Order: sequence, then C-alpha cells, then structure tokens
Amino acid sequence: MLIPRAGRRFVACMAFAACVPLVLGAQTAEPPNPLTSIKGLKCRFPSATSVTWKNGEAVPQTRTQEMLFTISAIDLQDGTAEFMGTAGRAYVTAVLSGWSVYFVENAVGQLNVTTVFAQEASPGKYKAVHSRHGYLQMQVGKYIAEPSVSQNYGDCELEK
Repeated sequence: MLIPRAGRRFVACMAFAACVPLVLGAQTAEPPNPLTSIKGLKCRFPSATSVTWKNGEAVPQTRTQEMLFTISAIDLQDGTAEFMGTAGRAYVTAVLSGWSVYFVENAVGQLNVTTVFAQEASPGKYKAVHSRHGYLQMQVGKYIAEPSVSQNYGDCELEK
C-alpha cells in the first residue's frame, strides 16, 4: 500500500510526537538545590580585583586578602538576612533565583552584592562573589573622590 506524500508527513509527525515523552522521561532529574533552605553562611574571599581610574582609564588591580563575613537569619521567603562583617551588622535583601542566591545591601552611595552559586568549590563550600560599588561625590582641596569598585572571589560554607 502506497501512502501519499502528505500522509507520510503526518505519520512521521505522529511518530515523533509519540517519542518525545519517552525521550524527555529518560532525562535525568536535576539534583536538589542546596540553597533553597539555607539559614546561615560563613564566607571567605581570599582574592579580589579593584579598579581605580587614571586619566579617565579604568586600571584593575588584583590582590590576595582575607575578607571574612557571615550572613545569618536568612529567610528566603521574606527576602531578608543579616550581614555581619568588619564594619558591623547590616540588614540585607535575600533573593533566590535559579541556582544562585543573592544578598543585596544598599547604603548611601554604596551597593554591595554577594552571590552564592549552588556549585561546590570544595565539599560543603559553595563558589561565591562579593561585589562593591560606591561613590560619594566630594572634593577637598585638589582631592576629588573617585568611584570605589571591587569584586572579591571565594566561597561560602553553609552553617548548620
């Protein structure tokens, strides 16, 4: 029996449509996101890059350091957390989006963002980045303030 050309297309489409659920069902399920239920983090950032402007050009400088801070009382449902660093305590906004959680601190002339990725750097420690962006327009004599920009790289350990 010969099937007309239009009929062959229809049969091919139906065969494809029947196979799609089988292929999709064969895919492995995503692992659970460890960041969805965090309550606290202990973060360490051993390296950083900052930028200064010289003659209008951005000049990056990378250095080693030992920046440590904690984030506690994390409530992803309410979008709140407490940040504790060398400058003291700050209340920050907490946002879970996909496989990352973001902590945003907004102060006069300053925005800090800490991002923790759901990817382990080492067992129990997750890759993280802490970015600082600040500028307060000020001039004292010949000194004119420049924007302050830095990005710190390290990891955060889930507190139990």
